[in-house]
Parts: sequence; C-alpha cells; structure tokens
Amino acid sequence: MNKELSVQTEYETDFSQKSTELKDLLDSAILTGNMDLVHQVAAIAEQNKDLKIIFDEELDIQKLYIASTITSFVETAIKHGLPKDVAETTKKKYYIMIAQCSSTSELVGYYFQSVEELITEMQQYSMKQFSPIVKMAIEYIHNNKFQFLYAKDVANAIHVNRSYLSDKFSEETGQTLTDYIHNVKLDYAIKLMRSNFYKFNEIAELLGYKNYAYFSKVFKKIYHTTPNHYFTQKDS
Repeated sequence: MNKELSVQTEYETDFSQKSTELKDLLDSAILTGNMDLVHQVAAIAEQNKDLKIIFDEELDIQKLYIASTITSFVETAIKHGLPKDVAETTKKKYYIMIAQCSSTSELVGYYFQSVEELITEMQQYSMKQFSPIVKMAIEYIHNNKFQFLYAKDVANAIHVNRSYLSDKFSEETGQTLTDYIHNVKLDYAIKLMRSNFYKFNEIAELLGYKNYAYFSKVFKKIYHTTPNHYFTQKDS
C-alpha cells in the first residue's frame, strides 16, 4: 500500500463511496432500531474491498479507524435523542476496549457491537419523542446520577412545578419520575458491577444511596432479585 493511501486511511474515516454507504446503513440501523440491518451490513462488509484495505493496515491505524467511526455513531445517536451521558459512557467503554485489543478480529467485532449497543440504548433512553420539559428532566437525571435524587430535586433544577412534571413525565414515558431515576442509576450500577472494579456496597455509595441495604431493596423491586443473585444467574 502506498504512503498516500495509508495517510488517507488514517485521517479520513470514510475515504470511499462503498465504505461510506455501509456506515450510512449502520447510522440508519441506530435510528430505526433495526438489529437485522446490522447483521446484514456485517455480512456485506466481509466482501467490501475498502474495509479489507483498512484491515490490512497496521493495527494502530485500524484502531484509529474504528474509534473515529464509533465516535460518529455516538454523535448520530446523541443528535437523535440519546442522552449525552449514556452515549459518552458507551464511547469511553469502546475506546478502552480498542486501546487494549490486540487483533483485527476483535476490532471488527467492536465496530458492530458498538452499533448494537447504541441501538439498545436508543430503545431504552431515546428522548426524541418527548417534550422539552421531559427532555430536560431526563438529561438532568442522567447528568446527576451520582447524587441521590428525589422528584422534587429534578423539578427544582429545571424550574417547573413538581406535580406538573411528574404527571407530564408519566404520561410521556410510561414511568414515574422516581422509577426512572432508579432505573438510570441501576442500569449504570450493573455496568459498574460487570467491570469487577467496585464492590457492591461501593457502587451503592457512589450512586448516592444511603446504604447498601436500601440499594439492594430498590434493585430487588426493579429486577425482582438481589444484586448478588442477579449476577450469579447471569454467570450461570
């Protein structure tokens, strides 16, 4: 491969029409929630000469391509309603995985896994269909998940009446404001648990719960099992 093409590959994410078309299809999959489309694109990508050229490059250049493309996917998700905090957490996760990986096959996997994860998150957290007030509440909850929040705290922060916000939030999301707060916290708690870096009681404290017993009680209410049993079941 000549130097000019290597430089082009390194600094331009989408250097050809066909590779751009594949990325556009994955953007569409994120916006429509179409997991099947991701699998179809993965099959097409195996025959794409442009991607084969990229993955014949040195591993560092491959990593740069994957990281920059995932960044673009994350920006698409944010633009179309995924809370920024959720999207940025996913991006950071894949940046770490990319930095640590040592093979092309792993990188290819991350390329498509990141899209599938963003689709799942869009299905769970997308704000696109909500009113500005509910969007503001959701963003505030995500950005302050390390504090213990009551519904009144969210209402005060965005300067609206608590009762009005609670009614509006339930009407649009199908969840109470309090349940949504706990769901955001526990979803993040599960990600921290999977990292095996924190103990369960440390995670409870980190997320603003007054003690592990209360954290476990809330967890059981939502997931119908204790945190420890939840992960025992997952492992088995």
